[in-house]
Amino acid sequence: MEITMTEAALVADVSAGPPAPTPSILRKAFAVLDAFDQGNRRLPLAEIARRSGLPKSTIHRVLAMLTQLGAVVREGDEYRMGLAMFRYGSCSLEVGLRDVALPHMEALHRALGQTLHLAVRRGVDVIYLEKLRSRSALPLPTVVGGSLPAHLTGVGKVLLAHSPEREQEAVLSDPLPGRTPRSVTNAVHLRRALREIQAQGFARDTSEAVEGLSCIAAPLYVDDQVVAALSVAYPAELGDGNVLIRPLQQTTTIISRALTHSCGRL
Repeated sequence: MEITMTEAALVADVSAGPPAPTPSILRKAFAVLDAFDQGNRRLPLAEIARRSGLPKSTIHRVLAMLTQLGAVVREGDEYRMGLAMFRYGSCSLEVGLRDVALPHMEALHRALGQTLHLAVRRGVDVIYLEKLRSRSALPLPTVVGGSLPAHLTGVGKVLLAHSPEREQEAVLSDPLPGRTPRSVTNAVHLRRALREIQAQGFARDTSEAVEGLSCIAAPLYVDDQVVAALSVAYPAELGDGNVLIRPLQQTTTIISRALTHSCGRL
């Protein structure tokens, strides 16, 4: 998939201001779809109602509409996402970005043998577009399509460091939740760390999101616009991870050139 410069800018600007008010039925449909996740691919109606916060009578009507459109499929007493959702999702710019990055990620994965993450930022969170896991990796909370607070992750800190100041402040002005004793939840400390990350070109996560797991992360560019980030995660007991910085940055440079070339063909 080729990527235009306009589309690349949209990936980088995922935290733009709120859209126009959404029609009620559309909000309800997305509330139903949001009930599903990687750990709950099939759900009964009662659980969809609980997760969406909508009354069962409304769920009945919305599910009937989504089933007719192929967005949801009914199997006995349970519902699951339909093939139409896969088809729509495969058309997204993020899938195009992943397609460009994946061959180079696979080469890095073979060379290092550690877990790799490709992610973009959406507001205060990062969304994972791809994950290549090490066979010996610790259990990780990351899943493709899932999210974590940006300030706790290497990829998130890289993306925050290269975001406009107003977007950084929007994140830093909110409470910063922690997940481990090493999580950075102080806005002053995080602001200082973001300046250092921007200067040095990579970020570290030292057991801040997952106890015992560290990572090194670097940005991906289209020309001079940061559109995503790539990280190498490794057991914290292996040390500072400095040996990973050069191969990671070599790979992000190659991917950035490929992304820019993809844009340039249109």
